[in-house]
Amino acid sequence: MDLSVANLVRQAFKDLHTQHHNHLAIPQQASVEPHMALNSLALEPQLAWQATLEVLPTFAQSRFTPPENWPAWIECLAPTGWLLNALGEFPQRLAMDSVLEGDTASPTLADTPPLPQGNSPADHLLAASLLRQAGQLENAAARLNLVSEPAWADCITSERAALQWQQGNYSAAEKLWLSCQPSPGTLYNRALARRIAGDNTQASTLFNQAAAAWPETSPWHHLARVCELVI
Repeated sequence: MDLSVANLVRQAFKDLHTQHHNHLAIPQQASVEPHMALNSLALEPQLAWQATLEVLPTFAQSRFTPPENWPAWIECLAPTGWLLNALGEFPQRLAMDSVLEGDTASPTLADTPPLPQGNSPADHLLAASLLRQAGQLENAAARLNLVSEPAWADCITSERAALQWQQGNYSAAEKLWLSCQPSPGTLYNRALARRIAGDNTQASTLFNQAAAAWPETSPWHHLARVCELVI
């Protein structure tokens, strides 16, 4: 492997070009930006995208592509407390001070999310999740109503649960997650519901089960362990 400075620089620019092409980097405003803005999550868009795809079943992950303004969108997202396992979310958004203060629902935004332009189930589901983050819950629900394919049933149910959760309807959200097939994500979300219901024993058990079901290479595995330790 050529580790010369010249080759490493060439590879860095090649990687940056690929990220721009795939909507995983903010378009450059100049040839060089000798600073890093620290008023956001300061997270690489590609890492956030990879993490959010993990909430989906394997068959669905390849159906999704990042919306054009994904990098700018995640810079708008504020850190949050007890984080849902839901499309559009990623563990690196967690803020421990918010967790310790008991914050539950993620703060919504007034910004317009970068909605996908297609009409596939993946496009509608991603649009619904981004509209949820923006607080446009009626529009999010309307996009979910456009998906009827049986294979996507659990994905849609889980997103409907996230909408209920965002509105403070925690019992309704838990019932929806209980109706889904068991998965690391639904176990994790059920743990959140048990925590807010005051059942910390069951919540701890479910967080442990979720963490054990995710590989250690997944950031969601480590998030579940953090939640278990906090409880």
